[in-house]
Amino acid sequence: MNSIRQTRFIAQNYPQLQGLRAVPISLGLLVITLWANLQHGPARDLTLPIVVALVGLGFYILVDRYYNRVYGRVKRNISRTELFLQAAGAILALIAFIIDNRNITEISLLGLVFAGVFAFTGFYYCRQAMAAFTINLILAMVLALLSLASLVGIQEWWSLFGVKYSLLAFSLLFGIFGVIDGIILHIYFTHSLPAIQEAA
Repeated sequence: MNSIRQTRFIAQNYPQLQGLRAVPISLGLLVITLWANLQHGPARDLTLPIVVALVGLGFYILVDRYYNRVYGRVKRNISRTELFLQAAGAILALIAFIIDNRNITEISLLGLVFAGVFAFTGFYYCRQAMAAFTINLILAMVLALLSLASLVGIQEWWSLFGVKYSLLAFSLLFGIFGVIDGIILHIYFTHSLPAIQEAA
């Protein structure tokens, strides 16, 4: 029964559990954010961000080919609920970015949206992968607590690490946490498929 449930879970969440897909994107975000933190005033030369984006896209394609070659391809229809949640998350992230950029609130709304992304990933895609589920919830809680830190008198904690703005700080954290989460999901994914094949 467990193997059947696990097989169904893997098939339903096949693309999302291929964690290495997130690594090039997260590393690209990390490098570009570090670059932005070093800028003084408006950036004039965008060569590095463009190169990083292109390299990240190249590595993403390589990762995609790796998964398709080694583990095969599973066609999966995305539900309306999933599409709605993803679209809502993107809209909320944009709104949060605008509000945080204007310093309208003391808390970081973008950080809370990022926390919601990890919580959503944990509950929606990793509910049967206990290690990945736990890590996602821990990362979500860390982001949420840091986003609300100003409410308990902890101001501009990011400056202790040489980061200029909260937007950059949470972008860095999202990139770092994305790499961690992707690697853990990949480990779960690669360890689960052989177990399923043996059980079959």
